[in-house]
Amino acid sequence: MVRKSHGPYAGTRSLLRKKRSTPPVTPSRLLGAFDVGEKVVVDIHPSIQEGRPHRRFNGRVGVVVGRQGRAYIVEVTDGEKKKRLIVAPIHLRRLG
Repeated sequence: MVRKSHGPYAGTRSLLRKKRSTPPVTPSRLLGAFDVGEKVVVDIHPSIQEGRPHRRFNGRVGVVVGRQGRAYIVEVTDGEKKKRLIVAPIHLRRLG
């Protein structure tokens, strides 16, 4: 009998794999500055666990609403509901 894991990273073997196209961790990416009202894409960087949003939000477009410490509060839509995520800047990139 095989037991299935039920943790937050269950089933993310291919999603959180470091691909060749993954940009390196640079100081500018770690300290990325975003303005309130700016549209961003939630792009989970696999090698950094801190400030990582849930995997269901990977690839979603959201709007920066504010800051909380070093992280940003991003509002995304999940179905018809709006949800606020607290995300580290390494897991965000500008839209476009």
